[in-house]
Amino acid sequence: MRYLHNGHVTLALESRGGGARHLLFVHGWISSRRMFYDVVAQLDPARFTSHLLDFRGAGLSDRPPDGHDVAGYASDLRAALGALGESVEVVAHSGGAKVAQFVALEPPPNLRRLVLVAPAAARAAAVDPKHRALAERAFGSRRRIAAFQRAAMTRRPPSETMERLVEDALVAQREAWFGWYDRGRSEDFSDRVGAIGLPTIVVAGERDPLAPPARVRRNVSGAITGAVLVTFKDVGHNIPVEMPADLARLLDALGPVT
Repeated sequence: MRYLHNGHVTLALESRGGGARHLLFVHGWISSRRMFYDVVAQLDPARFTSHLLDFRGAGLSDRPPDGHDVAGYASDLRAALGALGESVEVVAHSGGAKVAQFVALEPPPNLRRLVLVAPAAARAAAVDPKHRALAERAFGSRRRIAAFQRAAMTRRPPSETMERLVEDALVAQREAWFGWYDRGRSEDFSDRVGAIGLPTIVVAGERDPLAPPARVRRNVSGAITGAVLVTFKDVGHNIPVEMPADLARLLDALGPVT
């Protein structure tokens, strides 16, 4: 574990393994770097170096009142990429995938590939008042957060993994919950993503209620020139914990960027 500075914000960055391929894992809304623990456990540490970032407001990173939007989180991701220096492939989940697309519009020189997992689109998402009210009721409640998480998934992860998801949502900063919900989700840069020039793999869950494959195909893989869409069968939104071995096998099969 190390800590890096992005202006006034200190960010936690955990690294595992010592291989030549460097992957930077980026979590989504009310989550943390620990979303990817089960995926990293499946990767050969002699071939991969896995870096796991906590955005501001999450995990072990600072809790500033500001920056809980696309630009703020993008600055966190850029800080992590700058600290690594090595050529890096970014593996980003859900809202983190929207942030990764924004960074890729003007990519740092060491960003070599995007793997977007159950991605939020660059297109603005309308706020659903019913879902927003459910989020308000869930904030700070272990029982309701667990129900909130289960509703997004098709497969039931191991109990220790489920507990990790709940704990990370419990400790997530309130501004991270609702700053991203009210501002980050509604930001729109969909007119620009066609200019992304990086190799891009998009992973959709067949039964994802939040980012269904048809929407992902239309708004993400279909919008990014040359992007390849892979659909995992019988899985919901939290692919990194529902199908960690399958996601790890895909990352392995991609091979290094040449």
